[in-house]
Amino acid sequence: MEPNPVRIVIAAVNQLYRKTLTGIIQTKPNLHVVAGVEDGLAAIQAVEKHKPDVVLMGVSMPVLNGIDATWVIRSKFPDVRVIVLSMQDVDSISEAACKAGACWCLKKDCSPNELIKAIMAAGI
Repeated sequence: MEPNPVRIVIAAVNQLYRKTLTGIIQTKPNLHVVAGVEDGLAAIQAVEKHKPDVVLMGVSMPVLNGIDATWVIRSKFPDVRVIVLSMQDVDSISEAACKAGACWCLKKDCSPNELIKAIMAAGI
């Protein structure tokens, strides 16, 4: 019996970046992107609707930034794991991301293997 796929929401302001992440993720049969959204409020709504295992969360987004959205998601849905993705130096945002409840911080230009490894680790 195969394990249930890891369900993922991608929250990033750039549509092309969301599509690129989706393409990388969907190379693995046990990973499934259930939604892609462009801001923090939409990320919260997508978590409420789709009940993902993992959220890939951008930091700089309109309406509600990724750190604040992470805090709300982890408060309302403690079983959902959040991986924060940032163009900034990871060290500069990791403390705020961890305080908000993120389980992992990655640079947006990480390798596909690093991304998949983080998702698998978070989704378990």
